[in-house]
Amino acid sequence: MLDDTLVIAMGEFGRTPNLGTQGSTDGRNHWPVVMSMCLAGGGFRHGQVIGASTKDGAEISERPVTPSDLAATIYHHMGVPLDATYNDHQGRPNFIVDQGAPLRELI
Repeated sequence: MLDDTLVIAMGEFGRTPNLGTQGSTDGRNHWPVVMSMCLAGGGFRHGQVIGASTKDGAEISERPVTPSDLAATIYHHMGVPLDATYNDHQGRPNFIVDQGAPLRELI
């Protein structure tokens, strides 16, 4: 079943590299610079880490992956053409993926 089903575990943000930031005394707040996620199944090649952050988790140090790359990977799995478009509220076509590409390490 994992050949057909793609499972994604992720949140919408990473967390600040330091405790007690942004007015918090003990926790970590949203950090849009770096985050992690886990993908399983989907017929992809797994058992690898793609990308890395600096030692403190504050910045991307290698192989950045964008939200558009993740979307392109999901659409690729679902068989949706990456040049597909949708019409906005004014009827203008927009690409479903803007400057993203499927993660080559997985395909």
